[in-house]
Amino acid sequence: MNRFEHFREVRKDLSVLLGGVVDAVASPLLLQQDREAQRQKLACLIARHPFLDLCYLLDAEGLQIGDNVAASRRRNTQGGEGMDRSHRPYYRLTLEAHGPILTEPYLSSANGHICVTAAAPIRDESGKLLGMVVVDSEFDRALALLEEDDIRRGFEPYFKFFYILFSLGLLAVSMALGLHAVLSLGPVWSSAASPGDFAAPFQATILFTLALAVFDLAKTIFEEEVLLRKDIRRHSTTRRTLTRFIAAILIAVSIEGLMLVFKFALDAPQHLWLAVVLLLAAAALMVALGAYVYLGARAEVLLLQHKGQRQEDS
Repeated sequence: MNRFEHFREVRKDLSVLLGGVVDAVASPLLLQQDREAQRQKLACLIARHPFLDLCYLLDAEGLQIGDNVAASRRRNTQGGEGMDRSHRPYYRLTLEAHGPILTEPYLSSANGHICVTAAAPIRDESGKLLGMVVVDSEFDRALALLEEDDIRRGFEPYFKFFYILFSLGLLAVSMALGLHAVLSLGPVWSSAASPGDFAAPFQATILFTLALAVFDLAKTIFEEEVLLRKDIRRHSTTRRTLTRFIAAILIAVSIEGLMLVFKFALDAPQHLWLAVVLLLAAAALMVALGAYVYLGARAEVLLLQHKGQRQEDS
């Protein structure tokens, strides 16, 4: 699912999570401490919340106080003291805010990942803005913690590795079938071949069809499980994957059924009904797939509407 669409669904919960983190340390006392004490406070914040990437302080004019405090996985993020961040969206949002704010997702220039920024204003007793605490968080890490999905996400690289191996294995099978199909055409060009003998062309067609189906299956696995970002909590993800798998099978079965129609019509008309049954089964599978896609999409729309209504009521 698109990250921005996902963000809109979980924005309220994500705002509570990240807003609570920055609001817990946003006090005038923090600005009164020396730089080392401020750094230790922010470092403790990073250590206690592994989904945070970066943390720093700003004064009322948007100038950074002290250097960046970054998680160990973030490199090239040292320095920063005195930088003017008054042009940043979170600064402008925090100027008028009396509580934590959360930005829209954006592409981080530091690591190239989708990130969000939370900031909390620091005000005195009269409400005057003294400064603000700002934290950056990688969106996927915060989302994994929010949805209690961090353990599964940790295994994702290993799952992708095995999917790559299986995709390569299926690709090798597809290439082997294609090679056998080419070799099976040898008798067609032989001078001893009978003009009425269709065995070799039919065999080659069947092998090429199987090679195409296996290749499409390997491509589908590689695209769905390795290249694409999947949200397993969404039924549309499963529906899309299943549709692509069934579509590959339907194409292969339909071509095989068509080949059998010609073969039986020429050599064994009494068995023609078997090819017709195979084509009818392929048509029934296509109808069932269409019904599944339609009903699944309708059910997901209703679920999203119900979820949106509950969020509005709360």
